Amino acid sequence: MSRGAVRRWTLRGRLSRNVLSAVALGWAVMIALALVALGHEMNEVLDNEMEAVVGLSVQFFDSSDDQTIPQILGFQEEEGEKALRIFRAGGPVPDAPWGRMAGDGFYDLDGWRVLRQSTGGTIIEIGQSKAWRREEMLESAGFFLVLMAGQLVLLLLVIRRAVNASMEPVDRFARTIAGRRPEDMSDLPADNLAEELAPLALALNGYLGRIRDLRDAERQFVANAAHELRTPLATARARLQADGTASGRAVIDTLDAMARRVERLLQLSRAEAGIGRSGGPTDLRRVLGLLIGEAERRFQQPVAFDDDAAGSPVLPVDPDALAILLTNLLENAIQHGAGNVRVALGPDLRLAICNDVAEGAEFHPGRFRKGNASGGSGLGLAIAQMIAKDLGVALNWSIRGGRATVALDLSGAAAGR
Repeated sequence: MSRGAVRRWTLRGRLSRNVLSAVALGWAVMIALALVALGHEMNEVLDNEMEAVVGLSVQFFDSSDDQTIPQILGFQEEEGEKALRIFRAGGPVPDAPWGRMAGDGFYDLDGWRVLRQSTGGTIIEIGQSKAWRREEMLESAGFFLVLMAGQLVLLLLVIRRAVNASMEPVDRFARTIAGRRPEDMSDLPADNLAEELAPLALALNGYLGRIRDLRDAERQFVANAAHELRTPLATARARLQADGTASGRAVIDTLDAMARRVERLLQLSRAEAGIGRSGGPTDLRRVLGLLIGEAERRFQQPVAFDDDAAGSPVLPVDPDALAILLTNLLENAIQHGAGNVRVALGPDLRLAICNDVAEGAEFHPGRFRKGNASGGSGLGLAIAQMIAKDLGVALNWSIRGGRATVALDLSGAAAGR
């Protein structure tokens, strides 16, 4: 990891790891204790088995009149796992895997667990190999562990599913925030949120409220300043035009450029205020005709209009918003192009504005971004993008073969977005 890099982590991952680790550790401790208890119980069961065998042998000899020990019972061994020795006190002692014992009871001798019991001069010893006992214990423990492992896996899956379900409100809240448009400053829905998320939503709503207030104040200031500048600019231009001097005409050009910037600022303020969210209806063909005629008179440049639209396209959008959008695109094509401007309206409500461009030309859609040789304000395309998004109009541009094309798909606006 590079120095200064931030290590990313997730609440779901951390919660899952902590819960699963705690459960696995608790499960391991429980299994260890269970194995200890199982070993203890197994030893008790096997000891009880030995006591039962010895008890039956004692009953046999106590009830028998013949005190002769059958030869078959002298010593028996079963595959080195269990052994039985019966002999007379004071008589010969058959060999066995364990040594002699001083009295009755349980003994642990030479790897064997032995029980000695005497009755009527007869001594009965039964032993079980500790290795065999361990093997029996391991087999039982293995079966037990298989069952427990299956339950552990099932429990871990259930816990993971429960963690994911518990984190769903967090994911939904994150998706709500991520899916909002940058200009959407409305309050986040705080209903049906987990108690832990409610303070976060309230804090974010307070933050958004402060941003809204700042943006409204900024927008109001820009609108007021631009509006107040229009009258003195128009007055100064009228006086200079009446003067008729060469220097006056030069200043008029500067005042016209300032007036265009003021107009762009007013359009930007209206776009940010959501002018495109109000309704229509608007006659698309009529608006285009008026805007094209105004552009031709203003810039003294012809604009070809190819109208293949069927019927009379009427859009349920605000006419001022549509006019600002199309005006900015038309003026961009005329002012920053190399001539031969053409507007084409197709039958599928697709509008294209095309014009020739010089070599190396490119679009600058960001705010206050423009080419080095441009005399504009750098706001036209930014305003067009903002209004197009509000209107539900798909807006794209490209430059191919020395010709720039701005394409608008108005079908979204016609469908009411």
